[in-house]
Amino acid sequence: MRNYASGLEVKSTIGNITQGANLRAGVRRVEHITGITWQAHHRDVTSLMGITWDFVQKSSSFEYPGITGIFFADGLDQTDWGEISGTTGRNTKVSGMLTSGKAKMGTGWVIAWNEAEYLQVFRKHLKVFL
Repeated sequence: MRNYASGLEVKSTIGNITQGANLRAGVRRVEHITGITWQAHHRDVTSLMGITWDFVQKSSSFEYPGITGIFFADGLDQTDWGEISGTTGRNTKVSGMLTSGKAKMGTGWVIAWNEAEYLQVFRKHLKVFL
């Protein structure tokens, strides 16, 4: 962690969603996920607990947010993060995780939502072997 001697960063993502998908709160995104990317404001994250979530907690006709996966890596380095974008203007500066970092996260899976669609997404985008 940046500016701390030890610790763990925790980030969450619902995933990258198909452009133009008209999804409202309470609607599952799993069939529209085109990728899974965690972002950071710097490239110094070495230990990360990455959470994925979706609207999976069914209550009558609405689904509430729930955790669909937890992944962990403690061997990340700067080469696992992309270049920082938005370095000019007032935009938030972020760095997205690259394929190498995603593979490290997939190797360190902790829990995964036990539905075929989610397991397929985790296999495809994080190279998870379940």
